[in-house]
Amino acid sequence: MIATKNHTAVKNYTIAAALISLVVLFTGCANSSQFPVTSLEDSNQSAGVTDPGSTDPGDDTDTGVTPTPTPAPEPEPEPGYKMQALAWESTKYPERTEWSKYLQELILNEWSSLLPGADDITTFCPKYNTLDNNQRANAWAQLFVAIAKYESAYSPVSRMHETTMGTDPVTGGKVYSEGLLQLSYQDVQWARYCKFDWQKDKNLAPTDPKKTILDPYINLHCGVGIMAGQIKSKGRIVVSSGVYWAVIKSGGKYQQINNIAAIVKTLPLCK
Repeated sequence: MIATKNHTAVKNYTIAAALISLVVLFTGCANSSQFPVTSLEDSNQSAGVTDPGSTDPGDDTDTGVTPTPTPAPEPEPEPGYKMQALAWESTKYPERTEWSKYLQELILNEWSSLLPGADDITTFCPKYNTLDNNQRANAWAQLFVAIAKYESAYSPVSRMHETTMGTDPVTGGKVYSEGLLQLSYQDVQWARYCKFDWQKDKNLAPTDPKKTILDPYINLHCGVGIMAGQIKSKGRIVVSSGVYWAVIKSGGKYQQINNIAAIVKTLPLCK
């Protein structure tokens, strides 16, 4: 009888222990489903925030972040225009190469009104209308060089007394044509862009290269401006009246039109 009771007690205890284990197990699972493990990564994902440092590059999900585009490479700068040599250039006179460069820049930047050309420009440069602006400036520069050849023989200190022009109102003396393009002090009265300064020059010797009118750059600047004015008013390089230089006067005694045109045409870009 005592053995039976003991057996029953053990059985009851075993059942109770099993029930308690089931209750504990069930409670643990319930707690686990309500309160998941919270690592930093899990927390960000459950909150709908993506860690920008852990984005999978193969994931197509729109993260709302616009990527910064890779900038396009900078284009290589085009090389500068290589000017075709002008007729007066020579290793014996290296300064003339600098005059050429100055003429090119002067025409491009200050007297660009010449670039559209003139009605008779193809007489001097047959391909002119097919050229770009750098090439057109190059052709005009050659034209001024050709004029200078027959006006001054490329001598920046050349002077000639104009016997039929009376008195120069600026100098009070005889009129002289001077420098590369054979210009006069009196030109400053109507061509304000000409920078000849008689007050600086009057005490210098007639052919002193320090004279402003004999400065190649000042002389060329004035001469290009005079031509630009002629093209604006007459539309032509060669005219029969109102022309500044006798060497391009149509029908004139001293005209050198064909020779000047021949020099300009020696430029490869004009052929």
